[in-house]
Amino acid sequence: MSPAAGKPPVPEGRYTLGKHERIRRRSEFAALFESGKRIHSEYLTVIVSRNTSGIRRLGLVVGKRVGKTAVRRNRMKRLLREFFRLNKHRLPASQDILIVARKDFSFMKSRDLCGEMEKVLAGRMKA
Repeated sequence: MSPAAGKPPVPEGRYTLGKHERIRRRSEFAALFESGKRIHSEYLTVIVSRNTSGIRRLGLVVGKRVGKTAVRRNRMKRLLREFFRLNKHRLPASQDILIVARKDFSFMKSRDLCGEMEKVLAGRMKA
């Protein structure tokens, strides 16, 4: 598709999600919970905070209360990681993004979750 078709240009390069792009330490999760800006939707709470590393990082929280089985929790995390991996170039740099599942969305199709995430992040981009 050409850029004239209404789609934004996609950057060249690999669409990976390396360890340096993940929030992994308990202290980092705690700092985000304490001082991050929250955006709520029906299924998710997204907590965003600036960082000093210069890269976008992702953290995920999907508790047993939300997904009763490990299969469901893992599917939810896979869907969220895939959205981040494919759309990270559209997100502001130097941001830590923590996504907390509020309801079970393991039944959702990937495109439906993408729509939900885009609505949430559009709210963030305006603020």
